[in-house]
Amino acid sequence: MGTGLFIIDAIIIAIVILPFALFINGSKKRKRKLRKALQSEATQNNCKLSKIEVDSNFAIGVDEAEEKLFFYKETSELAFAQVVDLKSLVSCKTIRENKRVKDKTKHYDVIDKLQLSFTHHNLKDATELMLYNNDDEMVLNNEIAIAQKWEDYVNNLIATKISTVESDNAMVMA
Repeated sequence: MGTGLFIIDAIIIAIVILPFALFINGSKKRKRKLRKALQSEATQNNCKLSKIEVDSNFAIGVDEAEEKLFFYKETSELAFAQVVDLKSLVSCKTIRENKRVKDKTKHYDVIDKLQLSFTHHNLKDATELMLYNNDDEMVLNNEIAIAQKWEDYVNNLIATKISTVESDNAMVMA
């Protein structure tokens, strides 16, 4: 009697735990695939990534020595990569596009798109990296925090580069 109850309990526990284990394993596999694709893109450009961040369907990384930022995104329809030359940038900012949704009693602002926008030296060109699009993904996870973190990081790299160039020019002038 005790053995039969033990087997039934083991089967029930396996049925409950198995979907979670499969979900976690699939998520890790997807993140490894994104990381590998991003590193492959960097290798093709003769770069070595010093910082990488992987989210649900995109990966972003930077090679500080070569001053290049790499972005790889995979959606259900396509996969694409972008390379941004940090040497030609003036600033980076997060752009959030909201959409107003009306419920029976209230209005809600829903984030429709979230992207990093890079402004170039000529101030006319801008490169945009789409981190979240409501049409592609159903749920906004960690993208807002990632966007803010990379905006601060890239702006810090740009400011450091500008201050280094200015101090080098001041030494040459002296």
